[in-house]
This record gives sequence, structure tokens and C-alpha cells, in this order.
Amino acid sequence: MRSKASNAAWLLVPVLVTSSISGLAGPAAADPGSEATSSPDSSIAYWDAVGTQAFTAAGLSPAEGHTIFAYVAIAVYDAVMAVEGGYEAFAVDMDAPGGASAEAAVAAAARGILLHYLPGQAASIVEPAYTAALVAVPDGQAETDGVATGAEVASELIAQRADDGFRVAVTYAPPDPPVPGVWLPTAPTPPIGAYLGLMKPFGLESADQFRPGGPPDLDSRKWAPDYEEAKAVGSSTSTTRTPDQTLAARFWGEPPVQQARGAFRAFVLDHQLGVVDAARFMAMVSVTYADALIACFDAKYHYAFWRPITAIRAGDTDGNQRTVGDPSWSPLLPATPNHPEYPSAHSCITPAGGQVVAKFLRTQRIDFTVPSLTGLGDRTFERPRDLTEEVGNARVWGGIHFRSAVDDGVQISKRVSSWELAHHFQRSRD
Repeated sequence: MRSKASNAAWLLVPVLVTSSISGLAGPAAADPGSEATSSPDSSIAYWDAVGTQAFTAAGLSPAEGHTIFAYVAIAVYDAVMAVEGGYEAFAVDMDAPGGASAEAAVAAAARGILLHYLPGQAASIVEPAYTAALVAVPDGQAETDGVATGAEVASELIAQRADDGFRVAVTYAPPDPPVPGVWLPTAPTPPIGAYLGLMKPFGLESADQFRPGGPPDLDSRKWAPDYEEAKAVGSSTSTTRTPDQTLAARFWGEPPVQQARGAFRAFVLDHQLGVVDAARFMAMVSVTYADALIACFDAKYHYAFWRPITAIRAGDTDGNQRTVGDPSWSPLLPATPNHPEYPSAHSCITPAGGQVVAKFLRTQRIDFTVPSLTGLGDRTFERPRDLTEEVGNARVWGGIHFRSAVDDGVQISKRVSSWELAHHFQRSRD
């Protein structure tokens, strides 16, 4: 991994909806390993940035964000395939009239999804962005047909997913009195993503398809090393954590949805992907992220394992003589995510991003850059394993996860990404 300064500030923060679409395209030359087959497109990145702005303004959780971006990416991908062809549709298989504008279809598809799932951002963000996007598309039948195609795809996808369980009210009842090993909420707000593991996945057969075996038993030999590692290196006052480890922990503690979307937009623009390849890449990575998160949260609420901040403060209650409690212990990252510890969500999804990039580029040399949102410096990963190792370690260094949660989260990531890429986004047989 290496760090580098950002040269594209708009990738790090939501764009202004008045920005022109053409102004979002990067000047970098096409990468010879990419699948770019046509002139560079910027409409995909534009709408991803608009979606990021709308999601941020809505103040939703990462669980909601990654799911909404899957809806957007699928609608955009299927709309582009309806116009351009080349790959199998994911959910909505239709043919657009000949000559329809792919850019208009992208705009209408993204707009339809965002208006449905983020209606509160319609007037201030989504509609102005839609108006600006269509200004760049020449008036005429091509625009009309593209808009109609994108709108129809979005409407059909919304209908298909109407009862998929997204944001269905689910109550988590923590044990009272507390039970050693069982998760206690770490914030007064409702637990995050309790519904997520009950959702219908996008590409998997079921949410529990790759459910891992569970966290270590508290009386096991594996539990004590997990406990001691998190206690020592994840403490806010750790004397064993290095400055580089502290930096990595803080970097991966930044808002995960905004950080990931910035990385994906940079990839699309830096590789100068055409509209087909850009739509396909965004759908591949967004669906994989969403399904990996669904699989992850299935395991999280199934096992409901306690966080380090709870476990270490109550270490003397776990029945394991090798663990010593510290009632004053605090993690490096002050805000422990308000959902169960096992498995690690970042480990479930972020390594999958590296696997998708490698599959898309057809090489393990991915040179994939993830931006910092807080000025810590962007981080570039040469190979998928570099990304996997750092993000997993960073969650332990930050004091919010145990090693078993990281290791088993990575296995979810690998299994979900392999499944998605083997079963979807294949070339059309037409």
C-alpha cells in the first residue's frame, strides 16, 4: 500500500448539482488493462456523485447506503444494456428503441431510483441534477427514447424489489441483565441494520448462503488471543500500536459509503471507461457490496456477539481465566458502530471491491486508490490482498473488532464476490 495526495477533490465530497456532466470527466489516459471499448463516459460517475450527495444529506446509515446504491447501479446497468447491449441484464431485461440515448437512459434510471428511496432529496438535489444532466443530451427522439427506457427500467426494478425487506422494522432486544458474550448496543439510537440479514439478496440465493461458523466460545483457547490482541493494540492508550497503524485505523474509520463511492468514481474516470463498461463495473461492485453486507448482517444478528468495548470492560465475567477485565478500557476509534461485532462489516465488503476490480481488469495488479475524506491522504493498493490485509487489521487496530470477526468477514467477502462474478454480469449470447 502507498499513500498519495488527492488530485480530484470532487471525488471526495458530494458534487454541486449545478456541475456540468462533462466537467466531471478525468483527463487520465486509458489503462491498457481496462475494458474501455468506446469514448469515455462521465454520466455514470456523475449520477453516483449525485447519489452520494443525496445519501449524505439524508443522514442514513451505511447499511441503507450500500443497499440504495445497489438499486441505483442495477437500474442504470439494465438501462444501459437495454440501449447498448453487450451483457446480460441483471433484473430488468428489455430492448430500447434503436438510437436511444444511453446518457438519457442513465439519467432517468438513476433519477427514478433516487426519487423512490430518497424522496426527501428530490427538490434540492435529485431534480436539479436531472435537469442539468439532460441539458448535455441533444433534444430529439434519441433523448425521448432514452428517458422512457431508463424510467421504465427503474419503475420495473422498484416493483420487483417492493417486498424485499429493505428497512422493514425489526427490533433487537438486548439481554437484561447483560449476558457475557451477547451484544449490547453501543449507542442510544436504534441498532443499525437489524433488518438487513432478513432482506432478499440481489444475487445470492439466500442471506445465510455463506454464514460462517460463529465467533469463538468464551472458554476456548481462541478467545483469549483475540481478546488480548484487541485489548492491547486497539486501546486508545495503546503502547504497542505504531503510528502507521493508528493512521490506517483512523483512515478506515471514515464514512464508509462516501469513501467507497469516491473510490469507484475515481476508478471509472481514471480508466476512461465507456458507458457500457462504466455501468457494468458500478453494478458489479455495488451488487457485490450490498449482498456481502446482507450476508454479513445475517451473521451479525444471528450470533449477536459483543464488541471489544463491552467485552474488555467486562472481561472478568466471561468465565475465561486467561482474560483480565479493564473497566476503564476505551478503543482508539471513539464511536463503536452500533451493531453486533461478528463478523466485521468492513472485512465483509471492502476486500470484495478489490476482487471485483481484479476481475474487471483481468489482473491482480489493481493499483486501486481509496480516498480520504478528512485529509489523512489517499491510499493506493497494488493488489487485492493488500487491501484485504490493511482493512482487516485496521478494524482491530481501531479497537472495534476481534481477529476472528475480521478473518471470517474476509471469507464472506471472497465467497460472495466469487459467486456474484460467476453468476452475473456475463456477456450476452445474442
